[in-house]
Amino acid sequence: MIDLSKYNRAAQILALRLTGQVGPRTFAGLMTHFKTIDNILLAEEHELLEIDGIGEKRSEGIGKAGELLDKAQQIIDNLDAYDAKVSDFMDNDFPDILQELNNPPPLIYYKGKLPTQDEKRVAIIGSQNVSAEGIGDAVGLAEKLAKAGISIVSGLARGIDTAGHVGALKADGKTYGILPCGIDIVHPSENDGIAKEITETGSIISEYIPGTPVSPGRLLSRNRLIAGLSQAVIIGEVSDESVGTLDAALCCHQLGKLLFVIIGEHNPHYEKLLEFGAIPLTNINEYEMILKALV
Repeated sequence: MIDLSKYNRAAQILALRLTGQVGPRTFAGLMTHFKTIDNILLAEEHELLEIDGIGEKRSEGIGKAGELLDKAQQIIDNLDAYDAKVSDFMDNDFPDILQELNNPPPLIYYKGKLPTQDEKRVAIIGSQNVSAEGIGDAVGLAEKLAKAGISIVSGLARGIDTAGHVGALKADGKTYGILPCGIDIVHPSENDGIAKEITETGSIISEYIPGTPVSPGRLLSRNRLIAGLSQAVIIGEVSDESVGTLDAALCCHQLGKLLFVIIGEHNPHYEKLLEFGAIPLTNINEYEMILKALV
């Protein structure tokens, strides 16, 4: 019998994740069935096979989580080396709003300060290759919202994401950057300075352990956290190849959250977003519409 008392809750969850068989959706299903993490780790294979979507290969993998507990605890204990912390879904500081997702992350790693439960947050996202006008709109809108006490969420990517963070920082506001990789990696690396500024009042956040590289799947998975952490999403300039931005808009639509898009001559590809129910903003001075919607 495994002595689970030797390992904290985050390490127990991480051990399940390290098996490679327990993603956020599977973890949610396991918790629904077994009620506690201890029960999951001590479950017999025949018990795991009772759950829809768990076959022999997955149940065998989950059964090996106990062998990974020491490794998991070491990863958690070593977060201090990256000036990072971890919060699990049962911690008091874990953002409750993420629980609205169908597949909330069971663990998040962060540098800085996690969002508080009562603050208003708006995501500003868009393409990486954008015009000077598009950058100016995103910076200006983020600055106006931050001055009004709204925190800005984005993905630290080039282009509109960076502009959203910069606008919030210009206003001495809070901003949160969601990473598609380990908490020790800033992507892209040129935003390392901005990331450090962000952590002074806000935080950079990841659902991945240190050392996890960027991948196309993780870039898309990040979008659900950006939308999930925000009460509304604003999309700036987009291109006809903005797969990630459109995916984030779909996440927002599925969650029933407010979606806005900045329209204009420099942003001719906004029509697709209107199909998701996006509310058009003809200029950044219409930000008061967003403030009223958040009340």
